Amino acid sequence: MRRKTGDKYKETTFLGMFRISGLKLVFNLTLLNSLIVIIIIHSIFSEFNLNNFSIYTPELAKDFYNRISSMSASIFGIVIASLAVSMTVFNQKILAPLEKTKLLHKFLFPFWYLIVLWGAVIIISTFAPYLYNIDTINSTVLNSILLFEFWLFIYSLFFAIKITGLLIRLFLQNARVL
Repeated sequence: MRRKTGDKYKETTFLGMFRISGLKLVFNLTLLNSLIVIIIIHSIFSEFNLNNFSIYTPELAKDFYNRISSMSASIFGIVIASLAVSMTVFNQKILAPLEKTKLLHKFLFPFWYLIVLWGAVIIISTFAPYLYNIDTINSTVLNSILLFEFWLFIYSLFFAIKITGLLIRLFLQNARVL
């Protein structure tokens, strides 16, 4: 059965490629490891009192957001460059079969997902410091945003490492095809 052109286009959207890749892209060891790491770091900072968020002062938060913003912007560019490099390495003979079987979608979508993660980190770290100037925002909300941002940064970092492994496997498999 032949697919309509609109269906083919929908497969190339973020949600279309997410459906092809599945939830296992998000719910995996990378997510679990990042949650474990953030709990360990928070435990150490809070002197093993998980309910203690008083350590997250506005000064600490602003310094953290400043550092995270610049690091994330650099990594954002590196991810885009690595995607470009990986696309040039693909053996042109195997691109059509990979696209037909949706393996190309499954390979490319993690890059898109990672760019979205780093974009979210950059946006939050850019605008969250201004929330500390608004008196009506509760400190619990501010601390939650800070902790979420810290977790998102760690998750994005771990996911970038996972993508590096994906690239290495791809390059090795591409060498076998040649």
